[in-house]
Amino acid sequence: MKKIKKYFSTAIIILTLSTLLVSLGCGSMPWKKKDEQPPPVELLDETKAQNTDTLPAEGTTLIPGPQRFKDVPLPDKVKEDFDRSYVYESSTLQVGRMVYSIRADANDVAQFYVKECPKYGWKLENVIQGDGVQLNYSKEGKKLQVNVRPQGVGRPKQLILTLTPSE
Repeated sequence: MKKIKKYFSTAIIILTLSTLLVSLGCGSMPWKKKDEQPPPVELLDETKAQNTDTLPAEGTTLIPGPQRFKDVPLPDKVKEDFDRSYVYESSTLQVGRMVYSIRADANDVAQFYVKECPKYGWKLENVIQGDGVQLNYSKEGKKLQVNVRPQGVGRPKQLILTLTPSE
């Protein structure tokens, strides 16, 4: 009987510790929602006068467009990972690494960029295929790298857009 009590108390201790460890780990689980930040405010072109006819009526809410940069296309239904993204834009420089999750097929996302980027003046330099797809684009003064990576079965793909100045 003493052996049973000893095993039972050991099992309770192990169960309690396991529950404690699991509950501590839940704070960093990917399904835990974080406070999301909105995209940064778009810089105004100082050379153009502001047209007050296009401003929203007072009391309405502005809904930001999905694109961070006007010349970098973005597929519909992407979710930005604000913790892994950064963007810097001034009147003379645009730099950014935008990380998104998307549920579309990696090849469909790649085909979206093959079709849409030329509309924004991007020239496809090369394509690298392996576990994911990497598309490298260039245009005057800029480079764009598009990476689409699988994240595992049942998980969305990771879309990473890297915009840098050309050398």
